[in-house]
Formats: sequence, structure tokens, C-alpha cells
Amino acid sequence: MDSYKRLLVVIDEHDFSFRGISRAAYMANKSRAHILVMLLEHSHFVTRLVETFHHSQASDPSKVGNLAQTISAKRHCLADFIQTVAQTGVAISPASTSCHCIDDVLQCCRDFQVDAVLISASTRQLWHWLAIKSLDVRLLKESPRPVVIVKDHAWQPGGRIVSLVEPCAEGGQKSINEAVLQTTEHFTQLLKGDCHLLDCYYGDSPSISFQQPVMPETDEQYHLCQLSLYSSRYHLLPNQSDRHVSASHFHVIKALPEDAIAKLAKQVDSELVIVGDCGQSNLLSNMCGNIAEQVIDRIDCDLLVVKPHSSAVYH
Repeated sequence: MDSYKRLLVVIDEHDFSFRGISRAAYMANKSRAHILVMLLEHSHFVTRLVETFHHSQASDPSKVGNLAQTISAKRHCLADFIQTVAQTGVAISPASTSCHCIDDVLQCCRDFQVDAVLISASTRQLWHWLAIKSLDVRLLKESPRPVVIVKDHAWQPGGRIVSLVEPCAEGGQKSINEAVLQTTEHFTQLLKGDCHLLDCYYGDSPSISFQQPVMPETDEQYHLCQLSLYSSRYHLLPNQSDRHVSASHFHVIKALPEDAIAKLAKQVDSELVIVGDCGQSNLLSNMCGNIAEQVIDRIDCDLLVVKPHSSAVYH
């Protein structure tokens, strides 16, 4: 298992959390990866806006300190935590370059050729109030590498993984589908996970013809057969010959992907949801967001967004 060898953990000073480091350390213990930690420090203007937000939300504004004065304490706290993790045998180090915007993060991805970016889920209320897109959402759209949005749900051996696949994908979407499946195989092995494949389709469309041809896109049996083939090819289910196991782990649903993901992730209490992102923006995705953006606040577990040409095996 030689993938995800270089992990970049980004910590937003105003969403200060070590969840991303803890998750990366868990992965590094399994795959001997090296972790690079970057603290994003905002401008004085943004910091003042954040102060205003906290004052407006606090029951006692006098107890809210000057956030600009806490950045030094956060640097020391982060350095101490990195040192603590390093003492467990994990290869981890702080980034040597300063970080003040998402462009610095993207440049670091290119310079160090990282295999994945990890970041704790942002405080949505804060960034909505500021009318600024949070760092995790921006990374979902702009990062060239896979992005893991880390939440509080712990990873456990045998944990459940939900992966959204598209058997009828064509062109660039087909390569994304392959990358999702390869990444699912990797994390199923990494977590010794219990994999659930999810496929959303539209079903039969209304027609006045009594002899409407059956197309693969609308044939539920075709989708189930494809999920079974995926599972065999990528070794996702150890007991696939058991019909009961297959029936409970292949989910073909007539629904929007974001609705199906949210429902299934809650139903199976998943540790990780894996989706693909082709990286192409259009008017609809800019206005409403892609699947990852629409589902990020509807699940309680981690979200891994696979990018073009970012399958689980790089080396």
C-alpha cells in the first residue's frame, strides 16, 4: 500500500482544530506517510471581522479577547502538538513557508507534490456571517489534489465507507469513477473497512409508448451488475458470494446524489464518504455547488473528494 505518502494538513487560525492532524497521523501510522502542517493566518482585516462576529454572538462581549493577539499562542500550541505527535514515531513537520491565503496552500501542493490535503470542517455560521467562502469549501473546488474534510466522527477498524459511483459515466467522468473506485479500495484496506457502493440513477422516464426500449442508464439490474463487477475487480467485499452481503452493500437509488448520500451515511453510520469531482465549473455548480459542497453539512463523518488523475496509487 504505497499511496498517500505525502499529506498536507491545513489549519485555519479562525477554525483552530487539530482534528486534521489526528486523522493524518492515523493514516500515517498505517501507510508510513509524511505529514506537513500549514497554519493559515488571515489578514488583520478578516481578523477584525471575526472579532466582530464573536462579539455579536457572545452573551458577555467583555469576555471575548482580542483574536489578533492569540495567533502567537496558537503557533506555540500547534508546535507543541506537532512535537507530541512526532514523539509517537510519525513523520511530521511544520511547513517552512508562511500561509496567508488559499493560493499559498495550492502552491504548497504543487511544490511538495502532496498526495492529499486534510482540513477540519469549518464553522459554517462564522463564514456565512462574513459572506466569505470557508477554506474547506474553497479547497474542495480549487485543490488539484484529493481533499479530506475531517469531522468529529472517529475512524474505527471495520468502519463503514460509502462511495458514490457512476457506472454510466462517460469521458472525463469515467476516469473520475475509476479514481473513486481505486481510492475506495485503498481506504477499505487502510481502515479494514466495510464498503458500501452507492449508485444514483433516474429510472424509467414516462412514455406513451408501450414498447419503450430499456437503456442501461434506466435499468436497475444493469446498475446492480456493475456494482458487483466493481466489488470483484477492486476487492471491496470479502464475502461477495453471499447474496445477503451483496444486497446490503450495493445501493441503487432513484434520488439526487446529495440526498442519497446523506440518507445512507446516516443509515449505516459511516466513517467516510468518498465522492469524485471532475474539477469543471459551470453556472449551475457555481450557483448551487457541486455534490461535495451540497453534502458536506449533511453528513457527520469525514468527506473525501477525489480529483481527476488522483487515484489511490500514485507511485
